[in-house]
Amino acid sequence: MLVPRDQASLALRIRTRTFTELSKQARQQMPVNEADMEKLKTAILKSLQSSPKTSEQIQHAVPTNLNRDFGVDLKRIGLTNSLALAINLLKEEGKLLKQQAKKRLDSTEYSYVLTSNLLPEADPFNLRMEEACTQLAAQFFRAEAPARIRDFAWWAGINVTDAIRGAGEVKPKLVPISVEGTKDEFLISESDLDSLFSFKPPEAAINLIPYRDTYLKGQREVVDRFVPAEHADKPFSRWKGKLINDPLATVIFNGRVVGVWEWNEDDEEVDLLLFDSSIPKSVEKAIHKRRGELANFIRANLGEVRLQGSDYGPHQMTGIHDLKAFWGKGAHVDVRV
Repeated sequence: MLVPRDQASLALRIRTRTFTELSKQARQQMPVNEADMEKLKTAILKSLQSSPKTSEQIQHAVPTNLNRDFGVDLKRIGLTNSLALAINLLKEEGKLLKQQAKKRLDSTEYSYVLTSNLLPEADPFNLRMEEACTQLAAQFFRAEAPARIRDFAWWAGINVTDAIRGAGEVKPKLVPISVEGTKDEFLISESDLDSLFSFKPPEAAINLIPYRDTYLKGQREVVDRFVPAEHADKPFSRWKGKLINDPLATVIFNGRVVGVWEWNEDDEEVDLLLFDSSIPKSVEKAIHKRRGELANFIRANLGEVRLQGSDYGPHQMTGIHDLKAFWGKGAHVDVRV
């Protein structure tokens, strides 16, 4: 989760409580009672008072008798041992944060730090859930409107009831609007209506948007709206062969995804793969011109900044040339790992 610092309390308050709910449901099967779990959580917090630590370092710092392995049934639902559970519970309580050890977004080494040490101003549970949902709804519809309530609920990870209540309290109020091709109710702030109806898009709007841009992550259903159905598996990365909601850097023409791009570090050029054969030659020429302009900007300004996700072979596939081999084969392909 990556958010502006001033929104940390909101993000921590709204986050899902998966492990909290799982631990309640599986309490009778656990080889550790509630009192010992509280002791373990206290020991973890104490170990982090001086400095951040990796999970291995935390393991060496807490009493060994409190770190107990869980059985097969618990592991099947994602509960592996008492230490991992205690760490996840503390994260969900807003007392602990997981961060990249090297403070780089592409790092795979993580450590844990006390929220009070990293964000002393953050107090997530001082924020009422209803207020948090309203603040989040205001941000979502400002960025994504016109959008549906179920888009907001999916995006925020909250239930539809909380989403309805949150959206209902947004000021200026959200009003319904008709969207061509659907009977669903879409909402937009009444203060944005004039801008929406007076907007006139350019004749051929072309954009090369970056990896993980919210354009393909902000709403639940993007196929047929932003991505033609026949190309639905192309602008996303894969995890062990399975298509995941992790959009690649994409080429957008008049609001529709027509291709993907990535930065070629060896050649210092932008690689393009256009998959929509219906685009006019004049538009294709304009896209290539934009590619050259983007390449010049990257060379001049971005240096060693990573521009796309790390590619870990068949585990996490983000390279457009590797992914091309799986286009048209569906949401799940057999990849040996």
